[in-house]
Amino acid sequence: MAYEYCGKNIYKQLEQVMIKLDESLSVNKELNETIKDLTRQLSQANEQNQKLQEEIERLKNKNNKNSSNSSKPSSTNITTPKKKTGSNIYNYRTKTGKKPGGQCGHEGHSLSKKQVEELIDNKKLEVREFTHKIKGKSSKENTIKYKLGIEIKPYVEKHIFKYDENSKETLPTEYYTDVTYDNSIKALSIELGAYNVISYDRLSDFFNVITNGVIKISKGSLVNILYEFSNKCVPTLEVLEGDILDSKYIYTDETGTKFNGKNMYVRNYSNESTVIYKAHKNKGHKPIKEDNIITRFCGGIMGDHDTALQKYGTKNYECNIHVGRYLEELIQNVPDILWPIKMKELLFRMNNTKKISIFFGLKRFDRNKTKEYEKTFEQLLKMAKEENKKIKSSYYKDKSNKLYRRLKKYKKNHLYFIKDFEIPFDNNLSEQDLRMFKTKTKISGGFRSMEAAKHYVNALSLIKTSIKRNINPFESIKAIFNNQVLFSQ
Repeated sequence: MAYEYCGKNIYKQLEQVMIKLDESLSVNKELNETIKDLTRQLSQANEQNQKLQEEIERLKNKNNKNSSNSSKPSSTNITTPKKKTGSNIYNYRTKTGKKPGGQCGHEGHSLSKKQVEELIDNKKLEVREFTHKIKGKSSKENTIKYKLGIEIKPYVEKHIFKYDENSKETLPTEYYTDVTYDNSIKALSIELGAYNVISYDRLSDFFNVITNGVIKISKGSLVNILYEFSNKCVPTLEVLEGDILDSKYIYTDETGTKFNGKNMYVRNYSNESTVIYKAHKNKGHKPIKEDNIITRFCGGIMGDHDTALQKYGTKNYECNIHVGRYLEELIQNVPDILWPIKMKELLFRMNNTKKISIFFGLKRFDRNKTKEYEKTFEQLLKMAKEENKKIKSSYYKDKSNKLYRRLKKYKKNHLYFIKDFEIPFDNNLSEQDLRMFKTKTKISGGFRSMEAAKHYVNALSLIKTSIKRNINPFESIKAIFNNQVLFSQ
């Protein structure tokens, strides 16, 4: 009986243990589910935190960008003083502490008496003589002073066309209207409107004021003058295309502007003495083929890493100034790596050494020097590959790796300038040639139509080429209106 009682007691205890075990398993299951849920939440939080960290890095990078470490213009630098005085009224230079105007020790540029007398001898100035009496001995030599002036006097040409049965001439198209404008007014409107970016409203007002209300030219007439000038430029632009195609190398880039509120792009094709502009709605191969310039070009092309250019020309050069800005971005934001500092120093040191060599009459580095530079470049690429692994920020790691891959892939394109001193170090000439369109966009917002943009770029091609060749652009404009073809040999 005792044994039976003991057995029942054990079963009862075992049953209680099993119940407690089931309860423990149930609690454990709930705990496991809770742990899994918390782990999942923690993983999501970590993921979200990583995204937020990358966004912070991106925003910091965006905020820290300026003209020294990106392609942004200097006018957007956050160091620009908001309140500008003195020499800073019309630009974004920082104060020097010097007074406005000519500086002590600087060479003066005022017109001298000798220069004026040479202009008089060459009959480039009309002389109006005035005699004055001043206190002094009559035996003294006369004192001669000059005062330059300009006179604007409107005139009208009266053209009489007599009918003659034997004449073969017909009424010229320019006289279809009873009153028209001569080439002096047309040339001035192109010089002020196209190159000096004066709006049609202000240009119309200028003619009205300067002629005391005699010439009241409408905005529509000013537009027609631009279109006429553009069409008359076409034969000269064909000559300029020939000059571009005969170059050893050319510069090209594009900048964005607007027409009728929509995006458009202007591309330049330049060398040291010529520039041609083309306007298009889009980027890419299609507008390049429509321009039909570098599609026929057999020399080297300098661009700012525009991959659309890689299929044209015999060689493609990379702009090292832009790469220098991207390296500077890494220098400022990723202090843990050294390769951007060393790479930037190498590129600019090579260019400075090249300038010194040119000064002493050299045309290229010797082969050993070139190999030494290439070897250093390769060593820095290897250094970049290893150092990039240590970058903690995924945002900057990606940026650094992209720049490393770009330099590795296009090493030859970046180093052409050390093998041939004629090859440029950068694409700055394109930026200078395109700057006018940034100015126009800021002043007027762009163009009203693509047709207007295309006529404008034709006009500016003629004007900028004249300036590059030290030719008075106003004289070139007048010559075009007189149906001359310029720049032909």
